[in-house]
Amino acid sequence: MRRNKIGCVIGLLAVLASLSLIPLVQAQAQPPIRQDECMAYAFTRSGDHGFLLENNSFAYGTTIFIRTNCEELQLKIDGEKYSTYRNQTEIAFNFESPMINMTLESGNFSYYAENVSIFQDRFTWSDNYIQYMDEQPTMTFIELGALTFQENVVSVASIVMVWFLSVNIYWALINHYLDRNLFEEVVE
Repeated sequence: MRRNKIGCVIGLLAVLASLSLIPLVQAQAQPPIRQDECMAYAFTRSGDHGFLLENNSFAYGTTIFIRTNCEELQLKIDGEKYSTYRNQTEIAFNFESPMINMTLESGNFSYYAENVSIFQDRFTWSDNYIQYMDEQPTMTFIELGALTFQENVVSVASIVMVWFLSVNIYWALINHYLDRNLFEEVVE
């Protein structure tokens, strides 16, 4: 009976090991954009941060940047033709409206960014962050000596607890083995 259990356990481990080697989902990556295909996207910058313009998104900055590899790109803002660009890889223009609907078109390519909220440059959101931090309660810092002492106490306590638990577990396993497999003879 014992050999039967060991055989089942080994068989189960072999099945689990072989199943872990089989990929569950066959993922297929998008093919890379060919050089002859048109691609364009728009974003704003605020400080070192860039904000991609997408549907129902928020962005900071007043300058909109467009990067493209299209030969001719037509820009429409709020449904009206704003400008047409030819053979330019990066386009930048200032825009002061707080909400825009923008479309980039070139042949079969279209890029839509609808309902985009554009806020002022970084000074607005960095000031909001500073104001938020000022409203938070003051923080108290721990001195380096106290921190080192606390780390030492925690590490010693964790070592003692792990040692105690390990000894108890091994003690229980050894006693279980001795009780099942060995017997004692009582002699008077």
